[in-house]
Amino acid sequence: MRRQVPALRLKLRRIEKKPKLVFAAHWTDYAGIKSNPALLDEFDDIVESIERGEGVPEAHYRSGIDVDSDDLLAQRGIMHLHLGGRDSDVLVFLIQYADRVVLLETNTHIHFRTQPAGKNILALHQSWLGNLEREMEEAAAMAKTAEAEEERQAAEARRAKIAGSIVAFKRKAGLE
Repeated sequence: MRRQVPALRLKLRRIEKKPKLVFAAHWTDYAGIKSNPALLDEFDDIVESIERGEGVPEAHYRSGIDVDSDDLLAQRGIMHLHLGGRDSDVLVFLIQYADRVVLLETNTHIHFRTQPAGKNILALHQSWLGNLEREMEEAAAMAKTAEAEEERQAAEARRAKIAGSIVAFKRKAGLE
């Protein structure tokens, strides 16, 4: 049975142009960009651009982004960006959510050579991604519960206010 990609993951072709938190706690540099100042600068620029809500400059997206599909993004919700030019073999793999972007690793196109696409990257990151997504779902549920409780309290306050107004009106009208 094929595992479904959590609904939390956005499968958009580009990073949304709105400020998002960027998480790099479990990011691994398999491509060695930390030892290449130019690539590291590009990487830092991408992170800062996402955090500012500017999306990502077009030069970092793959050629044909609007023409053909990306199996890893479509099937797994994992996006990749290019460092060092559009046709480079140095990639940043990430997952985009509504309010954050999680950086997984830098690597080559190796994850597109597996069947199904991305099998290895999922194996490497599945455990902590599962925990992260579970925490995100729990936080959303807690926020909904808090919102519902807040609405219930507001409705109760409105009811009490209306009840008080009715009592006051009856008193004034001598109906009590």
